[in-house]
Amino acid sequence: MTILRGIQMTDNPGVRALIGYDIVEGVSVADYEHWLAEVHYPDLLSNPYLDRLVTNDVIRPIPSTLAGAPSTDEREPFYRVVELHFADRDAYDQYLEWFELNPIDPSRGPEGRTDTRFCVLTESAVADREHPYEPPL
Repeated sequence: MTILRGIQMTDNPGVRALIGYDIVEGVSVADYEHWLAEVHYPDLLSNPYLDRLVTNDVIRPIPSTLAGAPSTDEREPFYRVVELHFADRDAYDQYLEWFELNPIDPSRGPEGRTDTRFCVLTESAVADREHPYEPPL
């Protein structure tokens, strides 16, 4: 177990908000990445209930499942999937409440820069060679 910002972190990976998006046409990758690094991510991380951000740049769509079965739908590529990590559902709810009390100035936000393709809240589970998958009950 690790202590992070006063929160006890265990092998339970917690709750994630997953956001898939493109960069709005007309915004350069360089300008977009500068805005993320200098403005948007610091604004998000000012919220004490967000543990961390993980970016996943999309390389390409995969035309089959990772186990080899054909995929049933066409997948359009997009720029990135970002993960917002929270300790639990309560931390996510507190994250939303915190931003209601401390809103980000709209001029600093993603509107006009980010074309969101999907946004979902998930509970994560980890399975590896030492830790078999345990279904939630």
